[in-house]
Amino acid sequence: MIRLEPLTGHHDRNGFDCGVQALNVWLKRMALQHHGKGISRTFVAVPTDSAAARLWSESGYVVTSASILGFYALTSAFVLTGDLPAKQAKRYPRQIPVTRLGRLATRSDMQGQGLGRLLLADAVNRARAAAQAVGSAGLFVDAKDEAAARFYQHYGFVPAIEQPLKLFLSLW
Repeated sequence: MIRLEPLTGHHDRNGFDCGVQALNVWLKRMALQHHGKGISRTFVAVPTDSAAARLWSESGYVVTSASILGFYALTSAFVLTGDLPAKQAKRYPRQIPVTRLGRLATRSDMQGQGLGRLLLADAVNRARAAAQAVGSAGLFVDAKDEAAARFYQHYGFVPAIEQPLKLFLSLW
């Protein structure tokens, strides 16, 4: 009932609300611009088709086939080993290439149902595939707060000792 695909102009960015204004605004105003300039890639969770959207609507959600249920953005980056957990930092030179998970959000009315886990799994899979082609030591994320950091830790991300909101997932 859910499909993950790259963000395009036909997706309803204005109808998305995750409860965090900064993430809503970024999706509405910046995501397509960044995509077009090659800065980042945004992937969205959408209903698989109009029949799936109708089922969501019958379950009490306001959903169309263009609705965005959740999204995440990936970009290439370099991080200093000082931003990594101590165990991983020892393995690398001073600066390493990573894939940065810049944003991840689900609609407010769909939070707590596993969509975030699905988005994160897809992000990890895409990061692994990209690392095979261009090299990337892992997936790096700056968590917005402690609750977000706990979410990432639950899936294997390790926080930096001195900066617990900076988390790293080794791909190797």
